[in-house]
Amino acid sequence: MESFFIPYQATQTLPQGTILVLAPHPDDEVFGCGGAIMQHIAQGNTVRVIILTDGSAATTHADEDARRAYIQLRQAESRQAAKHLGYGEPLFWEIPDRHLQVDSQLIEKLRDFITTNQIQQIYAPSPAEIHPDHYACAQLALSLLAQLPITYIMYEIGMPLRPNQLLDITPYLDRKQQATNCFSSQLSIQDYGRHLYGLNVYRSYTLPVTVIAAEAYYVLTHANWRENPFREFGESRQTTIMSQMARQLTEQAQRLTEQTHTLERVYYSTSWRVTYPLRAFKQHWRLLKRLLHKLVA
Repeated sequence: MESFFIPYQATQTLPQGTILVLAPHPDDEVFGCGGAIMQHIAQGNTVRVIILTDGSAATTHADEDARRAYIQLRQAESRQAAKHLGYGEPLFWEIPDRHLQVDSQLIEKLRDFITTNQIQQIYAPSPAEIHPDHYACAQLALSLLAQLPITYIMYEIGMPLRPNQLLDITPYLDRKQQATNCFSSQLSIQDYGRHLYGLNVYRSYTLPVTVIAAEAYYVLTHANWRENPFREFGESRQTTIMSQMARQLTEQAQRLTEQTHTLERVYYSTSWRVTYPLRAFKQHWRLLKRLLHKLVA
């Protein structure tokens, strides 16, 4: 029964195709789906990474020169981490940190990139994320999913999600930790390495003892987005059961309404032959209630 709500098996392979990772900030591409990136590379898939914002709002800056130097530092950290993951060079679109918006111009730019590069799967944060840039990135992915025949794979960073896929990253755990350690500017603010390691280890809770760590995802296809009433969170075993239960309850309510109307039509019919049995039952029921009342008294 528990497996209706969360996977009890982890996959060790991922669907083939050309992959796009959308990262709100420099480091999210590693924190959220570093293991999946390495698995895709191991399978021979092409992985492209777009880091949408400049990451400059993580700290304060004395002046514009200091802010620009900080942006360059964060980009250098992502480049170094990319070497550990093995996917190549990330793209930096340098939208101001905490100003990521879901606008038609950005959607069109991403749409052109996806079409030109024949992207089939997009990794992006989930709509459950609380950071405004993370949430905006999720909304961008949903907007693209509504328009294009792609698959949107939601990853978790600041807010856990209820996954419909767990990826065994045990073979990649050390390399993910090495890539995480590249972000020294962020690790001096928060111990993200410990947080993400804890999250990945926790994700092995429902898995066999041989799985040391896992990444959690919510996989949502274009078809599910168009057809599933729970489309914002994708189709899973849980939402499938919920949909079935909702349909059954609706059908039962309709049948009950129809039977009630039929009974009312019969009871209030002017035909003595039709209503006589009901009238007789009603009379006997009244007598039976009086008798039971006397017995109880």
